[in-house]
Amino acid sequence: MLRTAVLPACAVLFLASLPAAAQGTAAPPAPAQRQSPTTIVKNVNEVNIVFSALDKHHHIITGLRRDQIEVFDSKRPQVITRFLSEGDLPLRIALLIDTSTSVRGRFKFEQEAAIEFIESVLRQGTDKAMVVAFDSNFQVVQDFTDNEEALAQAINSLRAGGGTALYDAIYYTARQKLFHDGSDLRNVMVVISDGDDDQSRYSASEALAMAQQAGAIIYTISTDQTGSDPEDDKLMKTFADATGGRSFFPFEAPELGHIFASITNELRHQYVVSYEPNDFTANGAFHPIEVKILVKNVIARTRRGYYATQNP
Repeated sequence: MLRTAVLPACAVLFLASLPAAAQGTAAPPAPAQRQSPTTIVKNVNEVNIVFSALDKHHHIITGLRRDQIEVFDSKRPQVITRFLSEGDLPLRIALLIDTSTSVRGRFKFEQEAAIEFIESVLRQGTDKAMVVAFDSNFQVVQDFTDNEEALAQAINSLRAGGGTALYDAIYYTARQKLFHDGSDLRNVMVVISDGDDDQSRYSASEALAMAQQAGAIIYTISTDQTGSDPEDDKLMKTFADATGGRSFFPFEAPELGHIFASITNELRHQYVVSYEPNDFTANGAFHPIEVKILVKNVIARTRRGYYATQNP
């Protein structure tokens, strides 16, 4: 069986929307002082697409059937080999919480909303979540578990203070925690931050590329209530759009509860389609993906495509 690295939509397609300081190549080589990322290998004969179905008002649409879905790879129609609905695949949720000084005034609301989210979204014995805190550095406060009490204790133990290493936190979590053997999991990152970064060694484009390689769907929740830095907001939106997630910009901290409820609802009603690409060649070419829903005024929100390269 031919084995290749099948990579989700590369960051290079989205660099036009990244702040100038964050721009770079899709998968920049690591600086000399860092080890090269581990080569990730996946089976080429199946591509999995997780998507949400939305009406024109962005409401979640449930109950779609397999015969109402069409998939195109590089504009060529594909034969769907698997169709799952209602969020059947287990979740692996990485909750990344900014604990830098800049979020201190809203931090208690963030903790309470995050705990409520974990309690509402996890299915015991099926889903798992982890908690990563980041300020000047990043730390896995609680590794993957379905123990809600342990996750709540981890969130409550966090204290705000320090700088912000957002990109490093995303890069590390994707590379070390969200890569996995097989394809029967949905990888999700929920990032709570103001989008500012003044400490990371990795760039925004490196972090995004690594998240895409891990197949992570990123939901970003901005803690910047002032709107004083539109470039940071733009970056948060880019992370979400590039991976098939959503970005949220609440004006008040109490809105976090409603945002997490919206994410929970979406995760419970996602669809998954799989297919074997026609005439696949592991030559590093970009394969744009399109999911069409054959229902009037209903669209799919998903990742944009993938790159495939031969395993060295």
